[in-house]
Amino acid sequence: MTGPRRPAWSVTMLTLPEREPHLVRLLAGLRAAGADDATEVVVVYNAPARERRAAIVRRLKAAAPGVHLRVHFNQGRCTIAEGRNVQLALCRAPLVCFVDDDLTLHGPVFATLAAALRAHPVALVGLPSVQAADDSPFKPRADTPSVEHAGLRYMPVQGMLCASYGDLLRDVGGFSPLREFWGEWTELNTRLWRLGFPTGYRMHGPHLRHWHDAPHSPTRHRADRARHIVWGLACTALEYDAVDERPETDAFWTLIERRYLAYAYDAEVTPSDLFRTVLELAPRLVAHWPAIRANRARALGDPFSFRPFQRLCVEDVLRARRHAATALARYKARAFADPPVGHDGVITGVATRFDPLSTAVAS
Repeated sequence: MTGPRRPAWSVTMLTLPEREPHLVRLLAGLRAAGADDATEVVVVYNAPARERRAAIVRRLKAAAPGVHLRVHFNQGRCTIAEGRNVQLALCRAPLVCFVDDDLTLHGPVFATLAAALRAHPVALVGLPSVQAADDSPFKPRADTPSVEHAGLRYMPVQGMLCASYGDLLRDVGGFSPLREFWGEWTELNTRLWRLGFPTGYRMHGPHLRHWHDAPHSPTRHRADRARHIVWGLACTALEYDAVDERPETDAFWTLIERRYLAYAYDAEVTPSDLFRTVLELAPRLVAHWPAIRANRARALGDPFSFRPFQRLCVEDVLRARRHAATALARYKARAFADPPVGHDGVITGVATRFDPLSTAVAS
């Protein structure tokens, strides 16, 4: 007798109780986007349950008929980064797709993502998104540095939807716990590029619709949002040698000045606002300095020296692609060997152990 068969895709959402109506809408559209019997869906409630878990699971399964659904209620630290690591630990398929719970998917999403991962030596693939209110383009943003090559737009893939290889993400160390509520995808993209694994968007075909009215965003609606964003930017600058402005870091600093500080403070930031935030973060910086210094030391040994949001040229992309063509071979072999199907169910516990300093990726 054989055991449960492993799925081909793990599609996973991180959610909160207040956002369940948006999650239900997303789940209801998964079959139309190509989720099939070879797909498992893993939902992680990143907050304590406020009612009986069985009732929540019944509602979610009713919203996604025919989908192999597994539900986990995070009992650990419910930061975004820790929740992401729980998602990654739970996903059993060789291909994994992180999807934000305030999206809907349009077109043959999973077939397109699989085709892009199969055809290109890339570690993360995203799809373009539009705002639900007026269908105006949302992400990727036109002012983020990128390179168009061979049918992909090479650049950081910023959350919303990210498809990858589960074992690869685990091998490079998962998500940095230091990025508690903002910046976990920026850090992971930077780390992947420095390890020689490009990331980018498939810009033609399926797309995402972002429902900006979803309540209780774990970042956008936080009263201390500015503190978390400035913290994420500071950690990234310190860990990846981007403290000084120079040609490799000018795009990062431009985005800080023109986009991220405005987002953090929801207005034009004043020097006193920023200085106050820095002072509030000083004790935390002291407490976490050993981890930041260790991450910086690890990064000095990376085979590539890409900085966060560095302006790439085609030769940069080609160098990274050449490396990834070999280094990704074992992940591709596992992902595209027609893996069999898994089973649905409720997960009541999970053990996670992630080493943010691990870069054990064989080439």
